[in-house]
Amino acid sequence: MSVVSRVRTPLLAAAVAVGALAAAALPAATVSASPGYDCPGGMFCGWDGPDGTGPMIVQVESICALHDIGNGGVGDRLTSYWNRTGKTVGIYNWTGEEWQLLASTADNTRGTLPPWADNIADAVWVCG
Repeated sequence: MSVVSRVRTPLLAAAVAVGALAAAALPAATVSASPGYDCPGGMFCGWDGPDGTGPMIVQVESICALHDIGNGGVGDRLTSYWNRTGKTVGIYNWTGEEWQLLASTADNTRGTLPPWADNIADAVWVCG
């Protein structure tokens, strides 16, 4: 082994060790996702907070049906939504006598319900 090789090998090992220590000292890189609106394709999703934040309280498939979220225990909590069903979805409130339409959402629309409709929805009607 030449003199250069004998000197290079320990230097290379030291450089690798220093690099490993430096990398270990750096904080782990994280992928920052956009806050809110995380909803699988083909579904209608609803959240308890604005702009797709807070707990997801509704996630229904694109089958044409009335989904009574009030009887499911999450009535009067819907604040924001994302319709990814491929169909129109109606958001309804039960007044005690009839279903009142709060919003009609086209496919691939998302948003926060207006203040007058916030936290009063009792049903989601896919194909409604």
